[in-house]
Amino acid sequence: MKMAKFKLWMVALTLIMGVSFTSCMDSDPTVTDVTLGQVTEIFPSTVITAPYGIKFTAVNSLADKNLTYGDYVQFQYSYNSDEQQVDKNTKNINVTIPYIEVIKTGNVIVGDSKGEEEENATILQIGYGSQNASQAQFIYYDKNTLVVPIYFLAKKEKDSHSCSLYCNVEEIKDTDTELKFYLRHYSQEEEVAEQTGYNRIYRITEALSAFKGITKKLPEKVIIYANETTDFKTDDLDKAKSELTPYSVEYPYKD
Repeated sequence: MKMAKFKLWMVALTLIMGVSFTSCMDSDPTVTDVTLGQVTEIFPSTVITAPYGIKFTAVNSLADKNLTYGDYVQFQYSYNSDEQQVDKNTKNINVTIPYIEVIKTGNVIVGDSKGEEEENATILQIGYGSQNASQAQFIYYDKNTLVVPIYFLAKKEKDSHSCSLYCNVEEIKDTDTELKFYLRHYSQEEEVAEQTGYNRIYRITEALSAFKGITKKLPEKVIIYANETTDFKTDDLDKAKSELTPYSVEYPYKD
């Protein structure tokens, strides 16, 4: 895949993969970074709490972003390290936030289906793609929440594309160590024009409970199977790969 096509969306991917940036000038005290978090205060200032506990208080107004309490967001921030010393004990940072975007929540269906009948389009890939197996292709926001970057073909409206995760409880065996999901892409667009994508939040609490109810333990890994295309010019299902592509990430939480 020509990664230049994904320039903007790979930047978005770095937001959830924890890639950081600092000034190229040694004398410049400005620290710039990207991360994700959840909106925990709106007034008088917007406060975003990261999953690792630090609160980011915006010194600039974000009123035009129409944020609501509880939104998951990916954002870029900066601050002056001469004015604020940040270390492992830091609980709050006052920051300027020039870029912020809400990460919408996708559907998770736990039942007796893999969801084949609910898709009408393939995707391009998850994360950096299956060819980069050493990279974490999705991350855990917390023990019950996944953040998944998904790339697909679209004409104009990304929100006309829904990507749902299906967990088929009937295929879980008491000896299983991997919790499986099937990603299904449904497009409301009749034509495609360009490669694009988005990050999605998935709450997997019910699936984890079902898995533990059968196996008596939490999974060692979570696997997402994706129906990927063989032709980057179309999302037709008849151009899908012969097998679903698995993306596996170790589940780091214990009972």
